[in-house]
Amino acid sequence: MSTETTTAPTIDRIVVGFDGSEQSTAALERTLTLAEGVGAPVDVVTSWRWPLTWSTLPVANTWSPLHDAEEIRQHAVEVIERHGSHTVDVTTRAVEGGATEVLLAAAADADLLVVGSRGRGGFRGLLLGSVSAACVQHATCPVLVHRGEDTTTPETTTQHGPGTIVVGVDGSPESGRALRFAVLLARKLGHDVRTITTWQWPEALNRDEPPFDHWSPEQDALSTASSALDAAEDLIDDDVQVRSELVEGPAAAVLLEASRDATLLVLGSRGLGGFRGLLVGSVGQECAQHASCPVVIHRS
Repeated sequence: MSTETTTAPTIDRIVVGFDGSEQSTAALERTLTLAEGVGAPVDVVTSWRWPLTWSTLPVANTWSPLHDAEEIRQHAVEVIERHGSHTVDVTTRAVEGGATEVLLAAAADADLLVVGSRGRGGFRGLLLGSVSAACVQHATCPVLVHRGEDTTTPETTTQHGPGTIVVGVDGSPESGRALRFAVLLARKLGHDVRTITTWQWPEALNRDEPPFDHWSPEQDALSTASSALDAAEDLIDDDVQVRSELVEGPAAAVLLEASRDATLLVLGSRGLGGFRGLLVGSVGQECAQHASCPVVIHRS
């Protein structure tokens, strides 16, 4: 495990994108609850810009996108007041520019960026909008993608506790940092942590022939899971319950199934199988698209 994971993570500032859609409203409400738990201020950002196809700007006292942005910002204020987050320092602002560029700039010095999975301009059947996808790919801080759906049921809460953060662990430095971030959240929010390391036999191998008759990918997975917990040992104490599991199967499929009864799914931006230049691995992308709970793609 990389020594880079030894730095204790912090959450001192949270940025959330808000465009007035149901998805962004749910994301804002989730952010306020999260901020209450971790004690971080929240910066609510709404973007606006003139349509590029307009050759001239309207005359004074007529419509402008800034007027719409101010209405959306006021809607965010109403959501905040309705939520009653009196212990959270919240600012709201409308910023000129494209949504992606505005959010990435706002989150440049943040510890967490929260976005809805789809905004107002998203197609109804689109699982992950262009803005949220771009933020996942390019933000310099962890990104939480909120799907605006509450899939928690009495059956799922009894199986893994009232609040369980699931973390995908594959031995990569990115997954190590994701685990440390998850433990930090769990400590502050009073949740449990469930680490999942997946394994499967390569289809081309004959398991009964040497050297595979004395080795299995499950053994490697066990070593990986143990090393990950060792790397986060300084953050784990009696305040955090951490359970480590080995599950046979493809990583994305296993983690998506685990997300069905999780409060949050946390993944590193790239796993061991990711190409060096790849910003977000295929497992992270698939989970951000299809997970049943909010997903944090940890970038650092």
